[in-house]
Amino acid sequence: MFRRVQMLAAAVLMCAKFALAAGVSNQVVIVYGDESVAPTERGFALSLARHAFRWYREAGIDAVMGGDTRLDDLLPGSRVAVLVQLGNPGPATLATLRRYVRSGGRLIVCYSSSPGLAELMGVQLVGYAKGDTGGRWSRMHFEDARPQGVPKSVLQTSPNLFLVKPVAGASQALAWWEDRGGQRTPEAAWLACRYGYWMTHVLLGDGDVDAKAQLLLALAASCDPSLWRTAAERRLALARQTGPFHGTAGMAAQARRVDDPQRRGMVLATARAAAAAEEAAETALREGRSFAAWTQAGNLQRQMELAYGWMQTPRSGEIRAVWDRSGMGLYPGDWERTCQMLKDNGISDLFLCVGGVGFSHYRSAVLPPSRILLEQGDQLAACLAAAKPRGLRVHAWLYCFCADQCSEERLAAFRVKGWLLTGEDGRERRWLDPAVPEVRELLVQATRELATRYGVDGVHLDFVRYPDFTGSLGPAVRRQFEAALGRRVSDWPADVKSGPLRQEFMRWRCDRIGDFVAEVRGLLRREGQGKLLTAAVYGKYPSCVEAVGQDWEGWLRTGDVDYLLPMNYTEDNARFAELVGNQARTRWLRRHMLPGIGVTAAESRLGAAQVIDQIRIVREAECPGFALFALDTYVEQDVLPVLRVGMTAR
Repeated sequence: MFRRVQMLAAAVLMCAKFALAAGVSNQVVIVYGDESVAPTERGFALSLARHAFRWYREAGIDAVMGGDTRLDDLLPGSRVAVLVQLGNPGPATLATLRRYVRSGGRLIVCYSSSPGLAELMGVQLVGYAKGDTGGRWSRMHFEDARPQGVPKSVLQTSPNLFLVKPVAGASQALAWWEDRGGQRTPEAAWLACRYGYWMTHVLLGDGDVDAKAQLLLALAASCDPSLWRTAAERRLALARQTGPFHGTAGMAAQARRVDDPQRRGMVLATARAAAAAEEAAETALREGRSFAAWTQAGNLQRQMELAYGWMQTPRSGEIRAVWDRSGMGLYPGDWERTCQMLKDNGISDLFLCVGGVGFSHYRSAVLPPSRILLEQGDQLAACLAAAKPRGLRVHAWLYCFCADQCSEERLAAFRVKGWLLTGEDGRERRWLDPAVPEVRELLVQATRELATRYGVDGVHLDFVRYPDFTGSLGPAVRRQFEAALGRRVSDWPADVKSGPLRQEFMRWRCDRIGDFVAEVRGLLRREGQGKLLTAAVYGKYPSCVEAVGQDWEGWLRTGDVDYLLPMNYTEDNARFAELVGNQARTRWLRRHMLPGIGVTAAESRLGAAQVIDQIRIVREAECPGFALFALDTYVEQDVLPVLRVGMTAR
């Protein structure tokens, strides 16, 4: 044990020594796999890198991002590089990385199968391992001898790993995987290496984002200690701006104006705690204790958010919804706990992902079973059994035309049937053609199962659109449109892109989507009486009509949907207010709108105070409720506790 502590301490000190000797600017570089991964994996690598980029930028660190073909542009002037899914970099890339570490740079390697990179970092590749839906790798538990600021544990359910082992004298286990029950597994999660750190998977945006952001910051700061001060100053400045208070003094002044005596007392107590945290952060900064300052600045922010939460009041009869895209709840295997948590926090409706054209988490006769269904059982049935006694409404969330989650075998079957869209460029899209009657019938049959075999409160349609405009300009679409038109299009696709047939083509596409929505509504009227029909839609209307064939105002005019959930995912409150204002511009429109708030969306990540601000905008527009995207540990731990003291109080 003492030997492990010595090795880890030596690795951290070596990081700091080389970085400080380099004398370069405080900067972190995020490099994602481009040339070093298969073309089909590049989009995923980029999306993972964006998480890391955002986390560093939110911490106030000067981060840059780029692919592995740009190393000569990205690495100079940096102290730390985070390598995200550089699967198997070539000799030139490895040579550049070798020069980088030998000149003082340090690497944080996430998910690589490269023997050359493993040799450089001083770890031994073991192989590839695939997990299961039972949560074999659900938490990273770090050793006691870890760098300053590294959390004790970080939640993440990883589906697969590139396994590595430490090499004596060159690397040492820093963290181990634990399963869902908290039992340690034999697989290491992180290794401390001679030139930085190595992770056997990659940090996902699936929750516990605060801990992941802190982990990345702490690992970089172990190589460049000045980053703690940069992050502490930034965090303190942002914490002071939380809510509409203009600092802790402004918060105390507003607290005294709260009418309700009990709430006023809670806000004043929270204001005093915030002021104490602010003073502690300032003192720590003056004394050069940057990590302590960073910690106290985080405490200040939490107190400011909580005070803002106490200043809010609930609205009776409001729909308060949350999307669950995992299909398994927050605590897989324990729907009772998830539903009780939602109920305790004032949530009224759950939009549960249950299936799509490529998978089903419920027992379906028309959709293929998912691994979750095969290994964990019928998730919809389990959710309903826990939700109904608690008065929590459940909507079966169905992925419609998007085929991203299809197996290659199922895609091949769709290809043979001619169901897949192709674009103007001739490339196949992972998207089913809404103009094919058999495609729509498949989804209608899935809806019938959900509406008649399960006691759901509604069906929720997502991806009920085309993927984009150019993605629906292939030869099959041309033939279908010409059949509807009754004649050939002389100049395809020019005539429908910007020529004389543009408006007619746009209307035809919208009608194909509208036909499907009407078919589902007709089914629910006949066989699912009392079931609500809702849909997630693009927020900007009418541009979505031309962009993706989604005429959702038309669906309302024909009475085909009960509520629309516009995905207004933005961090700009003014932009959010503009979108909601257009969506709720008439009394008739607003009573059907449940604006979606992108708490943890790809496009936005909101703090609790900003979620409050956007809910206030929804209420001012007199919409019947709102929906939070999406259920994860961040929403559970950081957002709902602030909402429940005021906005969603029961």
